[in-house]
Amino acid sequence: MSNLISIEFITTSPEETKELARRLGKHLRPETLLLLYGDLGSGKTTFIKGLCEALEVPEDTFVVSPTFSLINIYKGRYPIFHVDLYRLSEEEAFELGLWENLEEGIIVVEWADRLSFLPPKVEPLSIFFEHLDLNTRKIKLQGSQQWLYILKELERDAQSHR
Repeated sequence: MSNLISIEFITTSPEETKELARRLGKHLRPETLLLLYGDLGSGKTTFIKGLCEALEVPEDTFVVSPTFSLINIYKGRYPIFHVDLYRLSEEEAFELGLWENLEEGIIVVEWADRLSFLPPKVEPLSIFFEHLDLNTRKIKLQGSQQWLYILKELERDAQSHR
């Protein structure tokens, strides 16, 4: 990907992390690929909970990282395929056939650094989580020019909530 654009946010609570995800989630449609990067406890699953709220996944749905099941599917406005590659090699990740579901829903990949391949013609949004202290996270969203409008909208939303 060339000409990447990025924006950073600082969240100071799990609720703020979910709120950022809710604001992003209202812009997402099928064929969206989100790649999440960050250490254990950096806020990836909390972020996904906010996405699920924005995409109208029922409140009683148990949203957890699929470390052992590998893929959780949440049914909301669009299907959300929540993938965790933490325990997989690059070869095992490839064998999952992740991209088969891209047209019908949104794919969110935790531990995306385990991927060495992406589907053709898909411009993912990469989201980097950095654990600053007990509750504070730096969250950087980075993507191609295709994401410019959405990233600018998130920036405007953040400024209006200050």
